[in-house]
Amino acid sequence: MLQLGILLLVSGLFLFESALGARSALFGGLAHWIPNSLFALRFFRHRGARRVGAVFAALMAGEMFKLSATVVLLAGALMLIQPINGPALFTGFGTMILSHMLTPLVFSRVAHR
Repeated sequence: MLQLGILLLVSGLFLFESALGARSALFGGLAHWIPNSLFALRFFRHRGARRVGAVFAALMAGEMFKLSATVVLLAGALMLIQPINGPALFTGFGTMILSHMLTPLVFSRVAHR
């Protein structure tokens, strides 16, 4: 949920430029957030040491789904949504990638205090 909050903040900042920029940043971020969220839901339903095979299979299938869905959502946004602000779209997407990588770092530092 933190990542969704960051996405809304970035989209809100683009609103100072234009509604088109805010919408484009939102779509770019959602193109990363939606597949990652679905991957997490699918992957984390398999738990336990006895289900290692199921966990690994879910991981591989989920990763393939996540990558495919991200490509489809970004391509769909670029092709179907007109007009679109490309730099804002990729800024939203890039922000989600960075927040995805940095969130565990932030939480691990907070937990060690």
